[in-house]
Amino acid sequence: MKKSIKFNLICFIFLTLIFSACTKSHSGMMKGELHDYTGLDGCGMLIDLDNETVLEPVNLNDFQADVNIINGQEIWVKCHEVNGGSVCMVGKIVVIDDLENQ
Repeated sequence: MKKSIKFNLICFIFLTLIFSACTKSHSGMMKGELHDYTGLDGCGMLIDLDNETVLEPVNLNDFQADVNIINGQEIWVKCHEVNGGSVCMVGKIVVIDDLENQ
């Protein structure tokens, strides 16, 4: 009986580790949504974060192959702010380091 319990415990731990390794982590990423601001002069697709911050990415099109760049798309983003001017002037100017669909 003890061997059966040990075996079941080992199987449970092994399966838990396997399934947890398959889960994608979004560590260091922020949750947001893509929004089309083309109605405002000089604006295009921007990112609205859940904390109500708006980001003006300078390299969003670099991620077209990996992410659906459409209005309302929920995303995870990792980026860093850069200095520079913007015609749009709605949010922080950022360079995206990583971008994923939710």
